Amino acid sequence: MIIRRAFYSILFPAAVVLPAWMLIGSAVFGGGGWQTLGALLSSIVLFVALAAMSGIVFARPGVRTAKAVSWLDVGILTVIAASAITLGFDSVASTAATVVLIVAVIGGFWAAVWQFFTEARKRVQDVFSSFEVPPAAPGAGFGPAQVPAGIRNDGEYIVIETSRDTH
Repeated sequence: MIIRRAFYSILFPAAVVLPAWMLIGSAVFGGGGWQTLGALLSSIVLFVALAAMSGIVFARPGVRTAKAVSWLDVGILTVIAASAITLGFDSVASTAATVVLIVAVIGGFWAAVWQFFTEARKRVQDVFSSFEVPPAAPGAGFGPAQVPAGIRNDGEYIVIETSRDTH
């Protein structure tokens, strides 16, 4: 639970720190002009993607209540952070880290959306199940299917009142 809460607390700061590290690391560790420009553009895209993903994760009521992200979120954010840090060092593994980062960001976004809708569906089902009418106890009156003889139960009626008063 400590790890999940730690990731909860760094959701939004990571959206700023990781792209900044990619940009600064590319400039410091030997990236040329074009490579630094590419790092600038990719860090902007990474910032927007991480901010959107963090917003969707934070929008889940279960995450806000527990102040902890899910283990799936922890795994995806770990892969994203590791590949972004690797890209900042401008090493031999940069190409593989780029591919991993792109796949992880796309997968992380859709995993966040999936978890959001799964939790929302469960909450809506819980609300609708709370509105269900429990079965009536014997002798406690009559339900819609137990209408006494002499009373017509044809469903709902619409009553239209008309008056011909001409005052």
